[in-house]
Amino acid sequence: MQRPALLVTLLAMLALSACQAPTNQQLGGIAGSAVGAMIGSQFGSGAGKLGATIVGGGIGGIIGSQIGRSMDQNAQRQASEAETRAITTGQPGVPVSWNAGSSHGQVIPGPIRKQSGRECRPYTHQIVVDGRGEALRGTACRMPDGSWQTIS
Repeated sequence: MQRPALLVTLLAMLALSACQAPTNQQLGGIAGSAVGAMIGSQFGSGAGKLGATIVGGGIGGIIGSQIGRSMDQNAQRQASEAETRAITTGQPGVPVSWNAGSSHGQVIPGPIRKQSGRECRPYTHQIVVDGRGEALRGTACRMPDGSWQTIS
């Protein structure tokens, strides 16, 4: 993990160390911040790299917090697995569904397009938790190692 991403993760962990037991929303926010910061740190150079790391951490924290707000670990795992399947092998416009008790949703991948020399695809993750729905939108790009990473 690069220094700015590590710093964001450590600060988030320190902030929660004063709490009794972190909530799913807090855990989702921390995980999202860490992942977003790692992804953001792959872009730009110098001050631009630091800015991308901070922005990535912020966006990831917001998305992770929204998803983790009321979802238990099983629901978070199911949602994450569906997102991975949709992004890596899903057909454009064909939903990949998941269900975990009172939480369920679907991920709808968009078409793969070239963006900054890489294959990228937009997606929408529709989530329903205890009857409340949210739609999160993102873009994932194929990394040099062949894996897919959410960049926004």
